[in-house]
Amino acid sequence: MWFACIAFLCLGGGAGFPSEAVLRQPIQVESGQLEGVHDQESGVVAFKGIPYAAPPVGALRWREPQPPVRWEGVRQTAAFGASCTQPVSACTPPYTVEFSVTGATSEDCLFLNVWTPAATAADKLAVLVYLHGGSGTHGSGSVPVYDGTALARKGIIVVTLNFRLGILAGMGHPQLTRESPHHACGNYGMLDIIAALQWVRHNISAFGGDSDKVTLCGQSSGGMALHYLTASPLAKGLFRGALAVSFPYDYLTKPHAVGNVWQKEQEGLKFATAKKAPTLEALRALPAAELIAYDPAVGTFTRNCLGGGVNTDGWAFPLEYPAALDQGLASDVPTLTGITADDFGPPARYLKTTAASFNAKVPKMFEGRAADFRSLYPASTDHAAREMEKLAQLEYRLSSVFYWAHRRAKTARTPVFTYLFEQAIPWPEHPEFGAFHSSDLVYEFNNLNRLQRPWSPADRRIADEVSSYWVNFVKTGNPNGTGRPTWLPFAADKPSTMALGLASGPRQIVAQERLGFFRDLLEK
Repeated sequence: MWFACIAFLCLGGGAGFPSEAVLRQPIQVESGQLEGVHDQESGVVAFKGIPYAAPPVGALRWREPQPPVRWEGVRQTAAFGASCTQPVSACTPPYTVEFSVTGATSEDCLFLNVWTPAATAADKLAVLVYLHGGSGTHGSGSVPVYDGTALARKGIIVVTLNFRLGILAGMGHPQLTRESPHHACGNYGMLDIIAALQWVRHNISAFGGDSDKVTLCGQSSGGMALHYLTASPLAKGLFRGALAVSFPYDYLTKPHAVGNVWQKEQEGLKFATAKKAPTLEALRALPAAELIAYDPAVGTFTRNCLGGGVNTDGWAFPLEYPAALDQGLASDVPTLTGITADDFGPPARYLKTTAASFNAKVPKMFEGRAADFRSLYPASTDHAAREMEKLAQLEYRLSSVFYWAHRRAKTARTPVFTYLFEQAIPWPEHPEFGAFHSSDLVYEFNNLNRLQRPWSPADRRIADEVSSYWVNFVKTGNPNGTGRPTWLPFAADKPSTMALGLASGPRQIVAQERLGFFRDLLEK
């Protein structure tokens, strides 16, 4: 983690210019009237904290999202709504406050935010809907680096949203299944996302958007949600393109949903027993803070297992994503996806690697082919061992993206555009983090001004370039536009990707002999 303007912008995805005309307010959506905040410099109007569903509290805890409650008068949207209930997280480098949830958290959290540059409701702009990451247990649509102003300024509408997390998103229980008209349980966070997409379809025209031009973007665990949504019949037709950021595609080579409804129920019963809550009513009576707090009787695995995966429920998600993909049942939409150069961990993680340790125990994912791995990544010195370990991890990730695209091409007809983001955020105090997981978002949202860093002219050029690729893709399903290096789509006979950074352009993902090694691992 798709997601008009004058002809120059449509063709080139340029920087954009503030319009003298401003969307007339208040605007009318299905639940009532909204008043946004106009930013004079950018010309963008922001609407924050819009309810897209009823508060999932009380009897609505662990229920499919219900329609939002109507309001009287004009609702002011100058401030974000509460983020969804989640454990409090300290800002631990590299994830400083700009990448973190700030403000209040609550079960009453089903809000979305809209940034629009439209001059009139008839502009019919393309729309980017963004799903945050956070392992399915953390995150919010109000995280500072997700601010949509800069992207909207380039001629698209940006939507971010909150959705239920952790156990509040994925609780299973036999009573929940009996209560459901669909005989399903769990997946409540995923159903929230579908409800938000439906809200966009019904209401985005009031903001100057085109409901037929929605691109869905997900980052990290939001990328997992995105891929599963392509396999959901409930989400079919709600977006025409997909943009997946920093998503590990080797994860899709093996089943990772939390089983079926019965298995989800059994996990929920274990949780209920640990919490001494014999009935669904007793579970719903527990404070949300108690549900998410660490409890040795429950364990981190059970608590996260209930919320961190997608349950194949025979309704919203009839199949695992890999099965839906292989059977040609996943939505066939243009896709743009990639990773950062240090997505799998900062360079500093290899400082303790020695030639002896590297050759004595190869990385876990390669253990079954240790001899082959050592011949492909030889290391006779400590320095070589560190370099080879990092290179192997990177090439494995790049190969997993390539072979996912290869697998997808067997049933899909739309293009895939892949990338490797190489630019590290300048950070003199912490150069060890490199181009870390999520760091590309600052450039892709063109939000360098959200972080106090010693940005260079090159950083600003890269942010403008990468955000323009995004905007072009949202508008047309193709990232290419005038004045930018050409981005070639995936081709099965050309194992390359688009390098984004100081010298953007196509690059080979891995030498041919190593590509075959990874193919055997990934297809096994």
